[in-house]
Amino acid sequence: MSADAPTHSILEFMSFRLNRLCEMTKDSASGFYEREFGIGLRELRVLRFAGLEPGLTLTRLIELALLEKTVTSKLVTALAKRGLLRREVGEADARQLNLYLTPAGEALVAQTYQRGDMLEKMFLSVLTQAEVQTLDRCIDKLTAALIAHQQGAGASTD
Repeated sequence: MSADAPTHSILEFMSFRLNRLCEMTKDSASGFYEREFGIGLRELRVLRFAGLEPGLTLTRLIELALLEKTVTSKLVTALAKRGLLRREVGEADARQLNLYLTPAGEALVAQTYQRGDMLEKMFLSVLTQAEVQTLDRCIDKLTAALIAHQQGAGASTD
């Protein structure tokens, strides 16, 4: 190995550690929601965003949920068939679909938020309140820096 070769293991990279933690929490939460409510985490996120922004478009949902277009479209179709999500043709643009929760979808989202709060408290219970606040600030700071970097990189290629 040359003197210039990196000495770090992939296990030491912050991005890997954050991704690993994220995957572990998603797997745990998804299993919980599937057992408790019969719905996976991706489906639940679609419903929660539809509840957060009633009438949102598929494009906006993709942006918020960070899912691929085909995956998102399939999730929306499945949720509509289950009677949890309603699709309406856009008034301004008939090519767009606006998404709304049905009453059953609203009830499910409300129930899952109650249980989700409990899960989050359990997950964070190993940290002190000060550590939770510090972690929250660090996540916000890193997110803002990455957004600024991406916007700067996008602006320089225009």
